[in-house]
Amino acid sequence: MFRQVILFSLFYAFLKIGLFTVGSGYSMLVLAQHYTVKRHGWLTLEEFTDLVAVSEVTPGPIIFNLATFSGTRVAGLPGAAAATLGLLVIPFTLLYLIAAGYSGIKDHPLAQNLLKVMRPLALGLIAAAVINLFKTAVPDPVSAAAAVAAVLLVTLFKINPIHIILAGIFVAVFIK
Repeated sequence: MFRQVILFSLFYAFLKIGLFTVGSGYSMLVLAQHYTVKRHGWLTLEEFTDLVAVSEVTPGPIIFNLATFSGTRVAGLPGAAAATLGLLVIPFTLLYLIAAGYSGIKDHPLAQNLLKVMRPLALGLIAAAVINLFKTAVPDPVSAAAAVAAVLLVTLFKINPIHIILAGIFVAVFIK
């Protein structure tokens, strides 16, 4: 019985995260942190930050990877299935409905106004997630310098992120 409650809780928490999908998986990180760390205590903030990092470097959308990893951490394979399925149900349904009717609504003023509001909202949620993750992912000045360097290399110098990741792996293995 207890296991079923945990599985339902995982499904329901990630269903709510999926319901409020705005923008991308990054914008959902704030809500995912709220449910997995603050609300249910399934993960510590450090574990959440680690799972975000792992979710970022594994193939697939970050939020789906995070749901799968979180569910696995809480209740094994059934937990992974419950969390991932909960996350998928509403966005998949909405995406299907929007795709089916997109050509008829894309130029509608209401659709255009909705997009004008949702774009900055998504950006704000992504920024909030970055600020929250920064607090635990950057514990010292060297880590802060690495984070700033990565941002500058990608945005100003247009360095391929793959090269930055490989350089980070090199530094972690051979220098630190």
